[in-house]
Amino acid sequence: MIRKIASLMVRGVYRRVEVYRAPADLSGDPQLSVSNHFGGFADPLLLIYAMPRVPRIIARDVIWKIPVARSVMKWVRAIPVHKREDKGPGSNDVMFASAYEALEERSHLMIFPEGITRDEPSIAPIKTGAARIALGARASGVDGIEITPAGIHYENKAALRSDVSVLVGPPLDLDAAVEQLVPAGEDAGPANRALVRSLTDDIERRLRHVAPDFSDWEEARTLTRGAEMLLRSVADDPVAPVPVAARDYVAGYLGRKPDDEKRQITEAIETYGDALSDLDITDAQLQSGMTGRRFLWRLIGWLVLSVVLLPFAVVGVLVNWIPFLVVKAVGLLRVAPAVLATLKPISAILAFGLAWGVVGWGAFRDFGASGAALALLLMPVYLAAVIVLTERVQTLWTAFRAWRGLSRSARADDIIEVQRREAISALSEAL
Repeated sequence: MIRKIASLMVRGVYRRVEVYRAPADLSGDPQLSVSNHFGGFADPLLLIYAMPRVPRIIARDVIWKIPVARSVMKWVRAIPVHKREDKGPGSNDVMFASAYEALEERSHLMIFPEGITRDEPSIAPIKTGAARIALGARASGVDGIEITPAGIHYENKAALRSDVSVLVGPPLDLDAAVEQLVPAGEDAGPANRALVRSLTDDIERRLRHVAPDFSDWEEARTLTRGAEMLLRSVADDPVAPVPVAARDYVAGYLGRKPDDEKRQITEAIETYGDALSDLDITDAQLQSGMTGRRFLWRLIGWLVLSVVLLPFAVVGVLVNWIPFLVVKAVGLLRVAPAVLATLKPISAILAFGLAWGVVGWGAFRDFGASGAALALLLMPVYLAAVIVLTERVQTLWTAFRAWRGLSRSARADDIIEVQRREAISALSEAL
């Protein structure tokens, strides 16, 4: 049930969600997963959706002070952890004991080892909590513990209906790691500070390989754009959307290159990008080969779809315009993007849920239980019709811009092609 609800929420909030997992069996052994923490509430939601087993989240105990949140955290069997900066009385002895017990039951734990929510596109130095939990559980008799890094990549964490990917790296075998790190006869538990530090460093290195870890947002955008260009250039169908998980993986790999090499790559990408900007066209539009005939067929397809979906979309607008305005207003708040990444999904869930509840209550009053059930079943359909038509309009506008841009770029084809080849060459050499 938890995964189904998370799936519905994730699919409603994001347009494309892609998950890549390194080949590994994550279904049976006790798992301790570590993840970057860029999106607040959205992060555990995505990890519940993406991981093979529903994880038990280790979260700040201040969340339990909120009545509704406390009920949710108990339902998902989250484990509270106390942070010094939250002040007030608190001990983490219970947290460690609960974590050990969960791993002994061969459960799946999830922790955000940075200890903070980040608005920068990089990993903060991680804290030792994950290593101490894993080593403490092992010392208490739990064997076969695996530590799995998971990286969440947001296209725009503060926006609804954007793209997101989750990259899950290969697990670290804790028993094998301890054998390599600890000489025979030495303490292999959490009291061994050198061992805790070494294991923490290894966890951080693995996390940086799957999570966004760029110098700044400009570098992140440029290398992500370059990764998309490169993948499009080797795709069987250059018109098809580039898989976001593959794009984010390649961008992360480029981000770990030496600074001199990254500088050459970014300069080539930016030179080509400037030429495209002069023509008001993107690389995807340039490669689309959008002709007047193809655009006309796109327009006809949209008109046919509109005829089918328009009645549902009209009802969807009438029912959902107030929740939409609520979410829009939340998006205008002058707060950090990470805070918006929490507020917007929560406000969307509450606002749309309340509106649908009012409709369901009205249907129950007029038509009984069967009418209420039918109304509630149709609510997601009406909203989906609005979303599909809105996003198809955006797609149609993109196709129109591609057609218009290609007609303008005919005079500059040779120059643009040379610059694109140079950018692709720099990217290919880096890989």
